[in-house]
Amino acid sequence: MTMQVFLNDAYLEEAAALSSPLSPGFMYGYGVFETIRVSDKKVLFLDQHYGRMIRALSVLGMTCPYQENELQPIIEKLMDLNDVSEGFVKVVCSKPAPKKQPQQEADILILTGTKTYKEEYATGLKVCLADARRNEFSKLVGIKSMNYTENILEKEAAVQKGFDEAIFLNTHDQVAEGCVSNVFWVKDGIVYTPSLHCGILEGTARARAIKKCAEFKIPVQEGAYGLEKLLSADEVFVTNALMDIMPVSLLEERHLDLGAYQVVPQLRGNGR
Repeated sequence: MTMQVFLNDAYLEEAAALSSPLSPGFMYGYGVFETIRVSDKKVLFLDQHYGRMIRALSVLGMTCPYQENELQPIIEKLMDLNDVSEGFVKVVCSKPAPKKQPQQEADILILTGTKTYKEEYATGLKVCLADARRNEFSKLVGIKSMNYTENILEKEAAVQKGFDEAIFLNTHDQVAEGCVSNVFWVKDGIVYTPSLHCGILEGTARARAIKKCAEFKIPVQEGAYGLEKLLSADEVFVTNALMDIMPVSLLEERHLDLGAYQVVPQLRGNGR
């Protein structure tokens, strides 16, 4: 089956979806993207992702060509065309070639995929530290930018070492975020996570995890924490849109007993 994508205003076969190689989006990675979970043929938390994308586009001086209520049926039709009921939708907004008017309106590409996480919830992820540092002063650090190569390189390096994910420290040796995730840990019944000032993406799943903690009356502290705080945790978990809340079973050389976890099972609930 040939996969379909949506580009600007048309559904096209993947091979026919062309954009200008002279566009700033292609030349410089000038754009943003969102990866949105699909479950049971439903797009989850589109409002959160759309809102974050609009805020990110404003940082780059661009606007989205579609409102959220216009984007929803476009995504749903693409899911039908590609027969995707479990997986993800990826929305990419990039700066167009100079001839396109109005200049501030982004090119938009939407595609689907079938990656899911299932077995990992039982085994947990193996996590190491990234070699690179997260620059908390960067203008791009708080948005889901197409400038993603450093994340990919660090994740590939982690996989080559037998890990699943890598955690960045920032320039002040504080815990920041993962290549594709936000990081949380539990110590003495309190959940800790780096604050936005540490140079992290404000993840949609991160926000939902913090909200779940409030619902279960589990105290949460957002702040700036050194590596020793993470390494001495009772429980560690990471979040993103596709994984939701994912336990960590190996942190560098330290094995964590998922069977002893108490907070993470509460937050994940039944079947998630």
